[in-house]
Amino acid sequence: HGVINQAYFAENNLNIPFKSNQPSVTDFQTNLYGILPAVNEGFGWTSGVNKLYTTLAQDILYKDPMKLVLFLDNHDLSRFYTQVGENLDKMKVGLRWLLTCRGVPQMYYGTEILMAGATHPNDGYVRRDFPGGWSGDTQNKFTAAGRTTQENEIHTLVTKLANFRLKSSAIKTGKFMQYVPQDGLYVYFRYDANQTVMCVMNTSDKAKDFIFSDYEERTKGFTKGTDVVSGKIFDATTKHSIAPMHMLVLHLGK
Repeated sequence: HGVINQAYFAENNLNIPFKSNQPSVTDFQTNLYGILPAVNEGFGWTSGVNKLYTTLAQDILYKDPMKLVLFLDNHDLSRFYTQVGENLDKMKVGLRWLLTCRGVPQMYYGTEILMAGATHPNDGYVRRDFPGGWSGDTQNKFTAAGRTTQENEIHTLVTKLANFRLKSSAIKTGKFMQYVPQDGLYVYFRYDANQTVMCVMNTSDKAKDFIFSDYEERTKGFTKGTDVVSGKIFDATTKHSIAPMHMLVLHLGK
């Protein structure tokens, strides 16, 4: 893939004659060679979530990777919900990643209500009107009553994650540390002097066990992790299981 090509157009650490003064670019690499294969491909040395890991491992090429714009889809791409086969679990993993990974998240309108659409026969199919807001509209997705159960589930997830991010110094301006994926299980941290957030992504089709002590460099001194979506508390001293194609965002505490 083209991390070097992409870094060329932003402020970078490349030893080349031309130096861009553009502080950031839209991060297509973590999309096309990152989150999409992470949820759509089986795990392998060069496939699945390992692609996301190896793409992010090349952040050293950028002057400031925290300024890169992350996205799941946009006006020129098939919608993420369509690209993952309208699989709700994959959609949830994608949203949790988007709102916790390093960089600046960009969310295309309608993602929060599961709008679908492909770019064929033309891009108009991913640029349809948001349902509601105008007289004569048969649906109004601006209200909970106008949304389906699944649409409300995703809308609530986005709301909770976005509000947590809004107040999270670790996610907004903190550092990023990732660990090599193990059989589809991928763990990364967002952290600063005041807060640590542990993100556990299981891209496998089987449940996986994880234990905080395996990531002692970042978890040492903490006794629990609170799921920012469900509020469930995970004891840091015991082993836990994470469901297939699921992701946890845990706010670590003492």
